[in-house]
Amino acid sequence: MEYLIQIFLPVSIWFQNSPDWLISIMKALTFLGDTEFYLLVMPLLYWCIDLALGIRIGVILLVSGSLNTILKFAFTWPRPFWISPQVDPVVGAEGFGFPSGHAQNAASIWGLFAVSRPQRWQKLIALGLIFLIGLSRIILGVHFTHDVLGGWVIGLVLLFLFLMWESRVIAWFKKSSWGLQVLVLILITGAFLITAILIANPLNPPPLPGTWSGPDGEILTPFNYDGLLTTLGAFFGLGLGVILLYQTGWFQVKAPTWKLVVRYLVGLVGVLILYLGLGSIFPDDLNILSFSLRFLRYFLIGFWISYGGPKFFQWVKLAEKRV
Repeated sequence: MEYLIQIFLPVSIWFQNSPDWLISIMKALTFLGDTEFYLLVMPLLYWCIDLALGIRIGVILLVSGSLNTILKFAFTWPRPFWISPQVDPVVGAEGFGFPSGHAQNAASIWGLFAVSRPQRWQKLIALGLIFLIGLSRIILGVHFTHDVLGGWVIGLVLLFLFLMWESRVIAWFKKSSWGLQVLVLILITGAFLITAILIANPLNPPPLPGTWSGPDGEILTPFNYDGLLTTLGAFFGLGLGVILLYQTGWFQVKAPTWKLVVRYLVGLVGVLILYLGLGSIFPDDLNILSFSLRFLRYFLIGFWISYGGPKFFQWVKLAEKRV
């Protein structure tokens, strides 16, 4: 780690002189990897464009996000501004630096999009976004170059494994009972959570090097479970919703444009109520209750997107049941 820091810290420092117009562009690009972006785009894809692709991208996004948190806990490598006052982060960033979650998620999600679309221009845009989202994290001062390179490699490996096992998992899913499907969903969710707890107890995390500090000397709390509870809660909700929707019947994505627009806006209201409404009333302390409520909040968001929203659309005649 120290060798990599010596190599790439000068790169991070050099980018501190980036012009304002470049910083503005990079901030827009890095938003494409933020939670808020996915909350806006994933429902649009799933409800209004391509149900199957929405499920696939949702699964790989949430698995990648959960794996990224566990890897950060395991490596415990710093961000550039933790060890050098010459690096001033332009955007907020919590958690350890390696591997970059934005880079890893971009490689897996936009990589899946690239291999799923037939048009060459769509593939090129997806590959360009993978590169630019990762680059934005270096320019904005929140990641070392090796964080981003590692994130890309892990994301592409995850994509390879996803594509290799996808057909087998789908075949198993179609022939298994809903009870077994739910049991496997619980086991996968629990395996991620238990692994993270074994690496770092959320209520008594390992100590950090005394030389690390945040901007203006703020105390660092990189063993943060918010990201893991977010992805695991959404994964469990999304998975349970897909299981129930499969049992009760898929919905027809195709519809007149006005219905698609209304469908998205109405469904998005539900997402925002759960995201902003519950976020404003649920506590955010370091205790089991807060952790449980965060998991519940994102479980409900994932369940609404995958099951609650589609069933509501059918009820109000904004979507038809697929036969």
